[in-house]
Amino acid sequence: MNLDDYRQAWKADEAQMNVTMNTDLLTEEVHRSHDRFQSMIYWRDFREVGVSLVMIPIWLVMGSMLSLPWTWYLSIPAMIWVAGFIFVDRSRHPQRPSQPGEPLLFYAKESLEQTEHQIWLLRNVFWWYLLPFCISIMAFFLNVAWDSSGGFFSFCVIAGIGAIFLYVVYSAVYRLNQTAVTEQLEPRRDDLQRLIENLERETDDENAGDIMELVAAISKPANGCGMSSGWQSWAENWNQLVPSWWTAIVIILPTLAGALAGLYSGTQLQIREMGPTLFQVIVGAVIPFEVVFFSICWRSYKQQKEEMVTQGEEAAPKQEDAVEVAPSSDGIQLPKAPALVILFLVIFLGVMAFVAIGAFVLHVKEDLNVQNTQVIERFDDFTALPENGTHTAIRFMV
Repeated sequence: MNLDDYRQAWKADEAQMNVTMNTDLLTEEVHRSHDRFQSMIYWRDFREVGVSLVMIPIWLVMGSMLSLPWTWYLSIPAMIWVAGFIFVDRSRHPQRPSQPGEPLLFYAKESLEQTEHQIWLLRNVFWWYLLPFCISIMAFFLNVAWDSSGGFFSFCVIAGIGAIFLYVVYSAVYRLNQTAVTEQLEPRRDDLQRLIENLERETDDENAGDIMELVAAISKPANGCGMSSGWQSWAENWNQLVPSWWTAIVIILPTLAGALAGLYSGTQLQIREMGPTLFQVIVGAVIPFEVVFFSICWRSYKQQKEEMVTQGEEAAPKQEDAVEVAPSSDGIQLPKAPALVILFLVIFLGVMAFVAIGAFVLHVKEDLNVQNTQVIERFDDFTALPENGTHTAIRFMV
């Protein structure tokens, strides 16, 4: 039911109802919603900056221990850029908790301003967040492909695999942010704009119902805000994504099968061009995991959309429901055991993916060292031969 339907229901029942709009209650609810939105944005930015700063020394240690090429370190400027951008953005658009006692219109305008800014951030997330990492990671993939390939075709194949992997991951992140804009932030912005328009007019019985309904819509907890969401919605999303052990098993079994296939390939087939056994095991596990996991994510997303549409069509809230506000939950919800297992698997495979890249680079360097050693040994054997054996040595090398 949209706002026009509520308005018609309000006008139809206003002769039989005597409703008094509690301005203080509505102001308190908008203030609470505003602070909750600020808190969600704050913890999102805190998490992004914290992860970036923590990953910098880890990146340096991994690059040094695994003797990775210089392009590996290009991700450090990208991390510094993202952390610095968030710092500068928050300094230019401070989000301090609002003090109580301000009028309802003040909180509505402040919430609208911050919501519009978040829409701008997530609409442009590719330029300030994704693009720096795309450049640095793709440069590393191209470097590894160039060092490990024996020709132009093999270089294109290895670089193409890295480019496809990068496109799948970052396109999913980009779409997640755009979905948050269209389904969370833009409806919130529209409700705030309508609320401000109603508040700037003289409040009477005609727009009192609209104001209460808009406040109720704004006060609903947001499911997320782009790059990450609040802890409550984050836990709920994981529990919806992996609701049972059956779903977890559907993800785990193909992952284990792929890892065993990689182990068999590395230990039995022993195709040296495919990299070390560790690299083959991790790649064999990651590919089926990504296929199954993202398929389940898409299926869960479609189911939630269908449920929202069905509930919107079947639900017919009564007039008294229109003035209710969403209750706030102070309890901390945690992901359930199946979701925790898959979450751990996601983190584990993400870390092991970098380990696999390092192992592959070391494998390539060992091959190059072996080839160089063989050439040097042949050259030493050639210089050690007597003069009458020079012709034979040259014919042997040719």
